[in-house]
Amino acid sequence: MPLPATSLVPPALPDMPSLRRVKRAGLLLGLLLAAGLGFVLAHDWQARHAAAQRQAMALATGTQRLMAVELRNLERAMRGIAADAHELFGRVPEQAPALLSDSMRGVASRHAEIESIVVVDDRGMAITDGRGDASLRGWAVPARRGVGGVLYIGPPEQGLNGEWLLRLAVDMGNDRWILVRLRRAELQSLVDGLDVGRRGVVSMTDVDGFVLARTTYPGARRGAPVGPLHLPRGSFNRDPQIVPMGAHVSVLDGVHRIAAAGTAPPYPIRVYAGLDRRDVLAPWWTLFGVSALVFLFYVAGFVYLLRSLGRAARRQARLQAELRAGDEELRLAHQVGGIGTWSIAPDGEQLQWSPQTAEMFQSSLTGLSVAEFLQRVHEQDRRRIVRSLARAWRGDEPLDITFRLFLPELGERWVSARGALVEDGHPGRRMTGTVVDISERVEIQSIALDAQRQFRLIFELNPLPCLLFDAETGLFLEVNPAAIREYGYSRDQFLHLRLADIEPALQEPLHGSTAPYVGESAVPLLHVHRRRNGSLLDVRVHTSQLEIAGIRARLVLAENVSDHMAHQRELAYRASHDAATGLLTVRALAEWLDREQGDARYHIAHVELRGLQLIGDTLGRETGEVVLRNLKQRLKALAERYGWLAFQPAEDFVFAIAGEHSLSMVVEVLVASLSEPVQGRDSFHQLDLRIGVASHPDDGAAAEEVIGKAAQAAHAAREESEPVVRFNAGIEARLSERLHLAGRLHQAIDRNEFVLHFQPIFDCRQRRPAALEALVRWRTAEDAWMLPGEFIQLCEDTGLILPLGRWVLREAARAQRRLADAGWRDLPVAVNVSALQFHHSDLAADVAAACEEFGVSRGGLHVELTESSLMRQPQRALRAMHGLHAQGVCISLDDFGTGFSSMSYLQHMPLDSLKIDRSFVGDVELEARNASICRALITLGHNLGLKIIAEGVEHPAQLAWLTANGCDQVQGWLLGRPAPLEALLAQLQPAPA
Repeated sequence: MPLPATSLVPPALPDMPSLRRVKRAGLLLGLLLAAGLGFVLAHDWQARHAAAQRQAMALATGTQRLMAVELRNLERAMRGIAADAHELFGRVPEQAPALLSDSMRGVASRHAEIESIVVVDDRGMAITDGRGDASLRGWAVPARRGVGGVLYIGPPEQGLNGEWLLRLAVDMGNDRWILVRLRRAELQSLVDGLDVGRRGVVSMTDVDGFVLARTTYPGARRGAPVGPLHLPRGSFNRDPQIVPMGAHVSVLDGVHRIAAAGTAPPYPIRVYAGLDRRDVLAPWWTLFGVSALVFLFYVAGFVYLLRSLGRAARRQARLQAELRAGDEELRLAHQVGGIGTWSIAPDGEQLQWSPQTAEMFQSSLTGLSVAEFLQRVHEQDRRRIVRSLARAWRGDEPLDITFRLFLPELGERWVSARGALVEDGHPGRRMTGTVVDISERVEIQSIALDAQRQFRLIFELNPLPCLLFDAETGLFLEVNPAAIREYGYSRDQFLHLRLADIEPALQEPLHGSTAPYVGESAVPLLHVHRRRNGSLLDVRVHTSQLEIAGIRARLVLAENVSDHMAHQRELAYRASHDAATGLLTVRALAEWLDREQGDARYHIAHVELRGLQLIGDTLGRETGEVVLRNLKQRLKALAERYGWLAFQPAEDFVFAIAGEHSLSMVVEVLVASLSEPVQGRDSFHQLDLRIGVASHPDDGAAAEEVIGKAAQAAHAAREESEPVVRFNAGIEARLSERLHLAGRLHQAIDRNEFVLHFQPIFDCRQRRPAALEALVRWRTAEDAWMLPGEFIQLCEDTGLILPLGRWVLREAARAQRRLADAGWRDLPVAVNVSALQFHHSDLAADVAAACEEFGVSRGGLHVELTESSLMRQPQRALRAMHGLHAQGVCISLDDFGTGFSSMSYLQHMPLDSLKIDRSFVGDVELEARNASICRALITLGHNLGLKIIAEGVEHPAQLAWLTANGCDQVQGWLLGRPAPLEALLAQLQPAPA
């Protein structure tokens, strides 16, 4: 039969304290606290007002005494001066004004507070030196005189220099007055040093309401920036003494102050002292805030207590209701959960089952004794259950056993039974307990064990390291032999480690314990693990989540990909770094700046080092590498301090400067560092340095754009022969125009847009043409003329000077052929040859080909060379000149005197003539220096056996001077401007016989 149910309802809980009594006590205590705080605040308010009033009285009284002492001393001095003046006017009336003037100037000079002292008559007119006062009669009245004194205090006036002065007068008698002008700053100094608080004020006011002196404070509306203010007359009360005014609002700045004011004999000057009411009461407001905070804390605590008591009462009622329902729920739980109860009588023979048990086993156990029940237990479990029952009957331990039970209707079932001896009020004790059918659970566990054995087999034999760890703590739960071999730890050592012990990244607070392993990922993740010996390996992690024995775990398969990742890193490094220097490439630097710097400010210095590649080409690759390595170390040291560095083969570095550094300072350091010679293997080498500078974001939004702008500035630096050039819009426009012009030059040569003009060279003595100089002109497709200065240099920079030079030679030969046909066979044509054409082409062969093509006789073409083209490679130039001379080509040295010709080379070169540059010919007849240079050049050329040709002759006086000093030939606008050949032939007609 079933055991009787035991009530689960507990005894009644003790009553909670009465909320009503707590409320009454709290309100009474709150009223007492508020009354006490209010009394303290009121008393403190009164005390602070009284203290401020006393301080204002003290300030006003002290200021009045200082002012009285100052004026009394001045009054005594003026009385002394009056006595001296009275005596002088009595003894020497004619000399008295002058003597008094000297004496009073001395007094004024010794007393900086006195602007001037002067004796005036009754109308205010000055008797001694100085400025009188026509308004003296208006203010020298009794109301302005000190009580018992002779000093009259007049209204302030503004001096000639804008300074405010206080007029003081003493009556000398005989219609004479001593008039003193006292600087207002003297009175202001009496109040400037007073401690009146943040917005307190001490002021002095005369009978008309003028403020003579007043303290100031930060942020105040300055009452008298250059002189005293005028207050309404009603504001002046001639109180007999300093009296308290209480709370008072200033008419000047509207500030509420606790003030004291009044006048005291003998002088009619009112003193006012006031302390800012807000400053005085600022501590009171702090006390008020603290008191209010204390009261609010009390109210909050009282409200919290009431709410806590209310919640406790409701919780008690709810708990009692839950306990009443618990008994019924327990019965239902037994029924629904498949839990049955059983009991064994005290005699140990009869076994009883509850209705739930009988229903669970389909009445198969009803009416069985203990012995009969044991017969249905599996024989392998029977002995174990008998021993457990015996120990339970003896009270050694409670019964807790799992066994197999055979039931006719259900077959073999797994059963879990628990029980213990209990007292039930009868003689002896009975055993009772619960029984549960766990057959399904055992079956599931059997399946799980099979799966576990299979998992263990796969886990142990897997060739990849397998790591099983707790997802919450990171503690390893199991590892396979492959992991032991790979990482070098034993299994026991592994089971005492956490995941963070083999993965360094997990030791950083940013990641947390196992953050990178949270969640499922179809794509394997790359991690870095650490072996026991400290070496690192790259692993590709395959991970999944498991639950083992209620523990949320993760299984990790770690595939060693160190070799693959090393190869990938090597490829990535080579893609972003220069192989020779190990520095970033320019593209990699630009990408890094865009990614890491974003919109931050930085600068780019594009460094060109011309001659670097030539060192390697000339002195050998090893020497070039040594120089490059030393340069890299020098620049890398600067980059570590100021920014970042990249290399652009073969002669350029890109230096990115962080925005917090001064650009001018860093560029200066950069120039100083790179201007030093660089050591090679056995020598030092000086490189040609040019730097272009641009800034982000001023010169571009993207780093690559800013680097391009810096490169443009470097090109401009080379063109302008400047070490450093800052990028500007003009550089970009100029380079763009040059590129556009270079493209047009290619087309111009193909379209035959160039033409030759010719300028005659005249013999000085015979005044007849000696030769024609060919000058190239460009008539563009837009029908505009472009002079050589606008495109010749660009032709040299782009190499177009070579085809253009060959074209000029051919056209000059064609022109000479036409001259010969017109009867001017002996009139040669001179052609200017650039240095690039002279050194990078076979000039002698080109001249010979042109002469042969057009049948030009020997000597029909002349060549003009510049000093720079000859001195670039003197030996090579000498060989080329001999080749030209062998064909009968006359050679002129153009712009002689402007270069750096070496006389040792000049005397051996096969030259025929020297051309004096136009810069020396200009004003030769007027400038002695130019005349000396030209005379020396003519003498030098004649001594070398050369003809002398002067360029730029534009005035008859120049021609006359050159002729008189032995110049052989001249050319210039005076004798003929450049013109097409047809126009020149018309001028040359008729041809010589």
